[in-house]
Amino acid sequence: MKPLLPAAKRFRVIFFLAQMSVGIQFPFFVLYLKREVGLSESIVSVFTALSGLAIVLFQQPWGYVADILLPKKLVILTNLLISGALFCALGQLSASPLLLGAFFVFQIFSTPIIQLLHGLLFVHHGSDRWFGTLRAYASLGFVVANMATGIIADRFTSGRLTFIFPLYLVANVLTAAWILTIPESRVKSPRPSGFWDIQRFFFSQRSMRWFLATACIYQLAHSLSYSLQSVLMVELGADMRLVSGSYSLAAVLELPVFFGASRLIARHGAVRLMVFCAAVQAVRWLLVWQASSALSIIFISSLHCITFGLFYAAAITYANDHAPPELKASAQTLFALVYFGIASLLSNLVGGLIVTGGPLAHIMSELVKLVAPAAMATPLRNLYIFSSLCALGACVAGTKLARIERVRSHSE
Repeated sequence: MKPLLPAAKRFRVIFFLAQMSVGIQFPFFVLYLKREVGLSESIVSVFTALSGLAIVLFQQPWGYVADILLPKKLVILTNLLISGALFCALGQLSASPLLLGAFFVFQIFSTPIIQLLHGLLFVHHGSDRWFGTLRAYASLGFVVANMATGIIADRFTSGRLTFIFPLYLVANVLTAAWILTIPESRVKSPRPSGFWDIQRFFFSQRSMRWFLATACIYQLAHSLSYSLQSVLMVELGADMRLVSGSYSLAAVLELPVFFGASRLIARHGAVRLMVFCAAVQAVRWLLVWQASSALSIIFISSLHCITFGLFYAAAITYANDHAPPELKASAQTLFALVYFGIASLLSNLVGGLIVTGGPLAHIMSELVKLVAPAAMATPLRNLYIFSSLCALGACVAGTKLARIERVRSHSE
């Protein structure tokens, strides 16, 4: 039986609304940049890389502010309102340099919101057992927003996507209003609470270092491949409803995974599940590489419930288990710094080189031609071979982490 969680119903609504903003933005902002602004895939990859850069530079400072300096609710509310206003303003910009700069500022305030929300949740006793259920409500919010955005684009705006900008602001305002109803208790730190003291605390743990390495390699495989999946689908003839349908299906299938995540983690352990997810991800991108239709990509997207949903739940749980009560937000932002920051930044930079030509693209093409017809060695498809190999690397790193945990448990 799950422990009681104060304001559990309100947390469900907040997770639902917070993920609606993500469903409105992703993948439609990428398509907006490519189709309506007219940017190339290489420039689009720079935009997506900015998210990783913002996380690398600012994620841990946000965690420190929320754990040590200011109430978590105040930090989350501020970020929700500022990021909503900034994203709404992006729809009024067309010049690439100005759009790029404004998007980076938007990412500074938007990227820490979900991790800070996790930090707000985990300071409540027994909340770790509720994370999977609450994240299922978040996936449902993504589905509702994602499907609605695709339908509006196809039926009411003739494929134009400028409406996503004010819609994102509305979702953020609603989330902020519900967060005001959540109780918050501050936890004082019994250890030195300087910024670098906190970082040293986490990195002094060998298991934490290998966990972060596993997460980094895993997301290196996942980040750009998932973003550019929509571009591949459009090239194969998909319309906006079909594109949003693929992402919505993936999120729908996450629901039973998240609802059952706590039981799976308790039975098999977070590390074993992460290794399993890495193996599945290697298979997923190999299947996308050889896909011949947009419909087949939709079916392959059913694996997203494992490659994102199960891995994310296991990783969040692992990070939370290795954090003391007073550093819950910092643990989550550290994971985000590596997973959504460093790994996503590297993925977009390296992946951009693969899909836009040059020496790395040539190397990948030659490797693919060794085992497949030349027609299968297109730059965009080559990205999925690269991602599959990276996922196998995450399997190796995760296996090492499992050995460290096994040794530690025996010694205890």
